[in-house]
Amino acid sequence: MDYYTLKLFKLTYLNVDLEKSFVTHITDDKSILSIFLKSKMKACKICGCYNIKVRSTTKTKVNHSIYSDLKIELYIHRRKYFFSDCGHYFTEENPIVSSNRNISIMTDFRILELLKDPTNTYSKVASFTSTSITYVQNVFDKYVNIKIGNLSTVICIDEVYAKRLTKHKYCCVLYAPQWKKIVDILPSRHKLNLIDYFARIPISEKDKVEYISMDLWDSYKEMAQLCFPKAKVCADPFHIIKHLLECFRKIRIDVMKRFEHLKHEDHNFYWLYKKYFKFLETDLSKLPDSMIKVSHSGMYLSKYQIIEYMLELDDKLALAYLLKEEYRNFNSKATIDNACEWLDELILKFKQSCIKEYIPFWHILMDWHDEIINSFNRINNHKITNGPMERVNRDIKNLFSISFGSTNFERVRNRIMFCINDNSPILGYRKKLTNKRTGKPRGKYNK
Repeated sequence: MDYYTLKLFKLTYLNVDLEKSFVTHITDDKSILSIFLKSKMKACKICGCYNIKVRSTTKTKVNHSIYSDLKIELYIHRRKYFFSDCGHYFTEENPIVSSNRNISIMTDFRILELLKDPTNTYSKVASFTSTSITYVQNVFDKYVNIKIGNLSTVICIDEVYAKRLTKHKYCCVLYAPQWKKIVDILPSRHKLNLIDYFARIPISEKDKVEYISMDLWDSYKEMAQLCFPKAKVCADPFHIIKHLLECFRKIRIDVMKRFEHLKHEDHNFYWLYKKYFKFLETDLSKLPDSMIKVSHSGMYLSKYQIIEYMLELDDKLALAYLLKEEYRNFNSKATIDNACEWLDELILKFKQSCIKEYIPFWHILMDWHDEIINSFNRINNHKITNGPMERVNRDIKNLFSISFGSTNFERVRNRIMFCINDNSPILGYRKKLTNKRTGKPRGKYNK
């Protein structure tokens, strides 16, 4: 056996006797390695005598699954020493595995490497490494135990639906967009639980936070004002627009239903609102520039003509569309200097429109007035938003979906942070205990 073979099987850290060791390739996807170690023992560990003899050797089979497409059977040959002066026996240490185990340390690192990929399930990793699912879970629990990260200048807070994972319906996720890392995942988004959690964080750490971005959940705002008195609360613009579109959609559906009796006729009134409703809700820049054939009438119209046609049919819809686009213009072009005055004008216009569907929306604008203005502050020339947080939520939901309804919160939390956060740390030693929960005690067994 040569050095390059050891490098191929990732065994260069061992003190291997290359002349005695050998490798046998059974097939293209299976190899057998026999490893003999160089002798290191010079004197007895107890009395220090030097009269040493090799009594025999012992062979240990080790699972060394470092490649998914190659099965490796590794045999470690260790010497049994006998000291004739004191009568003590010693067996060489096995540097590839820990005590009372038959799976190599490199296999553990291979398992952690595969678990870094969020698309790999525990069962898939177990099949790749020729181990059991329980062993893969225990390795992950014993090497990965991620603590809460440091708080950054901007913190995004949002929730993810996880009814099976905890006794609460939603988990709360804290994210640092400047570092692109998850700070922590909490099992509940309830106000009292959040206040209790942040009360344990030192004040010096919480004073680092200058902006907290959130959706329109009142508990988040009350918690932020209490726990982070020096930070500015920012309302996420995406959720404001989402509420605006929900109100506008009710108006559009109400108009469409007035022409429902023309559904079975070749008339544009109903089918324009039914098929091209996205034109009223989407930015014009994102719509196609080519002419579009309206199938029921055979007419070729541009996106501007279709929108104009729909708005001409109802004055209320036209006014609602105009207000919607005006708020969108405010959201994209306003600055921290003119946002307050501009927002006050918009609230007045929504009030004076007398559109009942818009009443909940302008109430939101009033309740979150200061928070909406705070979102126009810029960090590194970027507005304060929960946009990066939404991408992370998508990855978290994917990890939930491959967990098949797992109810072990600590394990799922560590897996999410291990996969999403770059350079996630692993412990330099194995914990004695895993995150496996204790089940119910077994009852009496009757034959």
